[in-house]
Amino acid sequence: MYVNAGSNAVRILQRLLVEMGHQIAVDGIIGDATAQAADLASVVSPQYLVDAYGIARRNYYLRLADERPLSRKFARTQRGEKGGWIRRAEEFITPRYHLTEREFQTRVQAWG
Repeated sequence: MYVNAGSNAVRILQRLLVEMGHQIAVDGIIGDATAQAADLASVVSPQYLVDAYGIARRNYYLRLADERPLSRKFARTQRGEKGGWIRRAEEFITPRYHLTEREFQTRVQAWG
């Protein structure tokens, strides 16, 4: 994700860690505090962290496409299916958290 989102990829992780109770800066830099918090979170609940990050990543891409119509081609195919950004984000999360086709269509309906 860092290739596409840059330091926003790290900020997303840091926000999740803060929501999980870790006191770290949300600055987009993986320093010792972020690395330690991520290690602790992954020990306590590894799949929760993976799922939460994947969902946050998917939501980031959807919001980006909401704001930037030219980016929608990465979130939705020409046929209207989930695009590469969304498919890749969902590859990392438990299938029960994937958007169904109906949920996806409802979510992107405003895009026209």
